[in-house]
Amino acid sequence: MSPKNRGRRWQVWLASFASIAAIVVCAGFALTSPGVGLADPPPAGRDASDASVAPNGEFDRQSVEEFYRQNIEPIFTRPRGYPGESDGNAACVMCHVWQTSLRFALDEMTDSPDGWTWTEEQSRRNYDVVTQLVNASDPPSSLLLLKPLSTQAGGLAHTGGNYWESTEDPEYQVVLEWIRLLPPAQFTPPPAPTVDFEFYRSCVLPIFQSPLYGQLSCTECHGGGSAGFAPAPASGSALTEAQARQGFQAIQRLILPGDPERSRFLLKPLHPDGGGSYAHNGVRRWQSRSDPEWQTLAAWIRGEVTGSDCSPVY
Repeated sequence: MSPKNRGRRWQVWLASFASIAAIVVCAGFALTSPGVGLADPPPAGRDASDASVAPNGEFDRQSVEEFYRQNIEPIFTRPRGYPGESDGNAACVMCHVWQTSLRFALDEMTDSPDGWTWTEEQSRRNYDVVTQLVNASDPPSSLLLLKPLSTQAGGLAHTGGNYWESTEDPEYQVVLEWIRLLPPAQFTPPPAPTVDFEFYRSCVLPIFQSPLYGQLSCTECHGGGSAGFAPAPASGSALTEAQARQGFQAIQRLILPGDPERSRFLLKPLHPDGGGSYAHNGVRRWQSRSDPEWQTLAAWIRGEVTGSDCSPVY
């Protein structure tokens, strides 16, 4: 199935899924713990605090995967309202299944006699994806917790919306509990490289301001507001450092330092045939990753170029 058809299929399914106002979660993902609305904890005799420890004292991946399957995956499918409504956001799977270029890319669910679900094998693959978004050495800093958390509560900007108003939200707490089950030695990401501001100001901003092939420049849509990662100076004036700093801050949510292949900043303007994102309201600036401009920006995200030297990186 093509990404386009798969996306439409998910949009239809999830719109119907969210429209059943009387149902909080579909039958296959019923969440039943009293007072929390989450699935039951690990099997009797073992609570969450020791679910990660096998009888021999080693990490028990099987128990932690089961806790994940019972308690974490249902959060991804929970209806949050129709996309675009002021009082609701789309379910996580609305974007994180069919937009496969995202780092948080889950398997497409399977239609079973009991409804849409993930098989055990699919859940294991999802587990391997989701654990890339955690930091077991510092659980509250995990992207899996920061993206859905309100920015007023210390969360990060998230295109899909913020689901949790505070860290006291029951969903936040159960995800935090699960991350704490993971051994830091295995689930701590390496330090991210530094993405240089001076290179952004001297070399990246001019790219935003220069249209290719008669297309609109990036600044036409991304010059201000919440999407203002490409500010443009007023006619006859130069961009101030404060304006450049503001744009540099805005672009942080679109890049993954050290990982240009999964940075939305480089995927959105890239043609899908060249590995880019399916969805982008703007133009496709690059046809493939071999484009010199794409390569130069990728080197910047990897932390390989700094300063004001804008020589292309081939």
